Formats: sequence, C-alpha cells, structure tokens
Amino acid sequence: MNEFLNCVNKLSQLSDEASLELSQCIRTKTYKKGDIIHREGELCKHLFFVRDGLAKHYYYHKGNQFIFRFFEEKLFFLATDSFFNNLPAGYSTMALEDSVIDYLPYEDFEHLCTKYHSFESFSRKLISVVAYTAISNLKGLLYLDATERYDKFLKEYGHLQQRISLGDTAAFLGISQVSLSRIRAKM
Repeated sequence: MNEFLNCVNKLSQLSDEASLELSQCIRTKTYKKGDIIHREGELCKHLFFVRDGLAKHYYYHKGNQFIFRFFEEKLFFLATDSFFNNLPAGYSTMALEDSVIDYLPYEDFEHLCTKYHSFESFSRKLISVVAYTAISNLKGLLYLDATERYDKFLKEYGHLQQRISLGDTAAFLGISQVSLSRIRAKM
C-alpha cells in the first residue's frame, strides 16, 4: 500500500489529508499466473497498481492476440475506455506471473477527485501518461517496421525480456513468432 501512495506522490504530490484518505481506500488482491484481472466486455471499476508481478493488456481479433502494454512493479493500469467513460472495456488484463495488485475502486477515485484538488491533479497527470503512452505505441505500429518496433521494445521493456514470453513479445510487436525469431537472429 505504501508503494501505491509513493507512486501517486511521485506523479503528483498529494496533500496530507488526501494521502491519508487514499491510504484508507486502497485494497489488495493476489492473482495467479494466467488469471484475468479485468475482462473485455466488463466495466473496469478500479485503478490498479502492480505491487509485485507482471501483467498485460490484450485483446483478440480474428483469432490473433494483440498486446497493448505490459505492466511491471510500481506501474498503474486501468481499462481507460471503460473506467473514465463507464463503458464495457475493449480489452482484458491478465497476470503474466503470480502478482499482488493494489487497487482503488472507482467510487473512491471519484470521491477523492471531488474532495481533493491534489488528487484531481494526480488524476489529470495519470491520464496524460496513459494518453502519451497509447499515442507512442500507436505511432510505433504505424510508422516503424518490425525491426524498429523490436528495437523500441528492447528500449522500453528490455529489462523484462526474461519475464515476457516470445509469443507475447511477438503479439506486442504485431508480428509472428517466426518473424521475431528472424529479427532476433539478425541482431
């Protein structure tokens, strides 16, 4: 719980009152490898935080898996389309390892935003980070070839290479495992 609060304060410093109330709202759940943290088609009612473990956002289209992002320790995540717009999510989140996930329920998130300007500032900055990351990933898929996308992957997630399967790496890059093996062999 302290890491959740520390990471909130790194993004945007909370008032003492907001910090105290936030710490009282945080919940924790443990997931086994392969467990679904959030399911496509359902409302996302929590802001999640990886205390320990690894997770991915993904969806299937025409039998192929596509991965948006990986989340390691000390990172927040949520199904953005669902959480902020009260719509069913367009993708799922899965634990890639046994994971301990802290979460803040939506109702508490909204209450804290309404009550504390400092928490509302955190919310705005969190949305900015989510938007920037999504745009960066989209630009990578649109403008970079597979080798360049793999280079970008190594810069962003290279430290996680041993924790992310080749299949998931290929799905993140939007290529087949065979193509990924060829790219890796050339490097």
